[in-house]
Amino acid sequence: MRTPWTIVVLTSVLAGFLSCGAANGAVVINEIMADPASDWSPSDGNEEYGSLEDEWIEIYNTGAGPVDITGWRLRDAVSDSSWRFGFEGVLDSGDFVVVYGNEAYDWEGLNGLPRNGLSMNNSGDTMTLVESDLTTVVDQVSYESYQVLDDRSYGRSPDGAPEWAVFDALNPMDPPATGTPPTPGEPNTGSPVGLAAWGRIKSLYR
Repeated sequence: MRTPWTIVVLTSVLAGFLSCGAANGAVVINEIMADPASDWSPSDGNEEYGSLEDEWIEIYNTGAGPVDITGWRLRDAVSDSSWRFGFEGVLDSGDFVVVYGNEAYDWEGLNGLPRNGLSMNNSGDTMTLVESDLTTVVDQVSYESYQVLDDRSYGRSPDGAPEWAVFDALNPMDPPATGTPPTPGEPNTGSPVGLAAWGRIKSLYR
């Protein structure tokens, strides 16, 4: 017969195991910018637009606790081994991580891979987030060209939700989609905006 102390220990271990498994499923691909037409990256060391440097993809932790994402990777639809970026560290609850094209380019070089950056095709693509075993798919999203055309981003609305929307304030669709700007590293919320200088909009996310 197990003592109460043994039952408590076993219960705690099981709860921790279940919590860890649930946390991994809480991280999602949250927003993508596949066809930038402006200088988005704050880490490329310049204020110039580059199609390779200024693509970005954002992941988000929807869960109640932190998730260790060390060793997790991004890939595109070219093949299962077309790794674009590897993550390090812990993603806290409610936090975002944004990967820019120049950061993916540097990571690929450091790991002996062809330097393609995020390599998100403007005509449509599929991006996949994979756990450190390089097999388990955490999340996957596909998009079409019109959803990401010239400074439009495609993201969950609101953050972490199953519904996706086009954030088209910088390049309005006809008819308009959301009328709100892309938000790398910030919540996918807000009201439609009027005309504004691009420099002012960009400064909000630096």
